[in-house]
Amino acid sequence: MATLIRAVFAIFWLVATGFLGFLVYIVLQTEANPKALWAWLVLCGFSFVSATFLAYNIIFGHQDRANAPHHHTHLTKA
Repeated sequence: MATLIRAVFAIFWLVATGFLGFLVYIVLQTEANPKALWAWLVLCGFSFVSATFLAYNIIFGHQDRANAPHHHTHLTKA
């Protein structure tokens, strides 16, 4: 089940990246106002970073780091 969820989010990331790339292409072709153009590009950039962060956390967040020794250093008494 976890593999299926990771695959769905990987596909989500690919689709979102493709759509944002298409949106950037369309905006670059049609927008004449430089301020509006930069606003669209910043919006697309933030959307890409958000989708990438979400997909990264879902796909690579399964690694169990709770048992790593450096996570328990606060539990040792000096």
